[in-house]
Amino acid sequence: MTVQAYHVICMKRRRDAIRLWELGSGLPLGQVKVFLEETFSPYLKCAPPARLVPSERTAVLARLCQPLRIADPSRIGSRGGQRTAGEREQIAGILEGTALSEDRRAFMLDGLGLQGLVASMLVRGAFRPGTINILFTAALPCTWDPQECRYHARSLLCGFPSIVSTSGAVEGPARPRGYYVAKMMGLTEAEARRKYLGRFLEHDDRRMPEVAKGLAAQAVFYDLTGNPFCELDDCRLFNARWQDQLVASQVNIRRFCKGHNRFLKELRPPKSRI
Repeated sequence: MTVQAYHVICMKRRRDAIRLWELGSGLPLGQVKVFLEETFSPYLKCAPPARLVPSERTAVLARLCQPLRIADPSRIGSRGGQRTAGEREQIAGILEGTALSEDRRAFMLDGLGLQGLVASMLVRGAFRPGTINILFTAALPCTWDPQECRYHARSLLCGFPSIVSTSGAVEGPARPRGYYVAKMMGLTEAEARRKYLGRFLEHDDRRMPEVAKGLAAQAVFYDLTGNPFCELDDCRLFNARWQDQLVASQVNIRRFCKGHNRFLKELRPPKSRI
């Protein structure tokens, strides 16, 4: 389908807003809001960011997340946490954005289950036609990869709603090959990290807000066109498999390719002639 055809479809499905939901990501979602409005204006407007649930209900949500915990990433369907109060407190810390990086790395959650849970908790009217919902969280959603026969962490899970995970951006794309070789050769985790400092994201990384902008744009393109990704590695819609690629496309280059720029321009109404 041509860009022009997409444009016609989009205009018939006039959007009310993009809605941004916070769940422990610690991101400055106000900056993400400005980026999305500048990118998709005037076709799409972005509502002020809001928390998915108030702090006093985080413990309830953590309890609902416990059955979604992946016990063994190499076994499909291995869901179910220990259901202890300590585990619930750890998950609550993740959802509040106060958890240590070790907890954020360890608590893998079934991504589709988390998506369904979040959908059920969104306020009435969030799913009215024309609204794009994006959740930003420190939780680590994972989906089963049938080719590698294991669960994989996801930085972006598209759907209703789409989920942008800061933990997924750290744990999903692979670090430079040399990093793993260095550890095999006897370097400690800290030594390998120093050797490749800056070439991959870490938890609470100062570059994360910029990465989140690109992932949010991918979520919006998914809703508009059904395809959130681009094959060109110098486009913000590139689906990075390696940390080097993610840092390059989202932090260093920070632009859309010619084809996607053309699409964005055609979302804007033509300038009136006097």
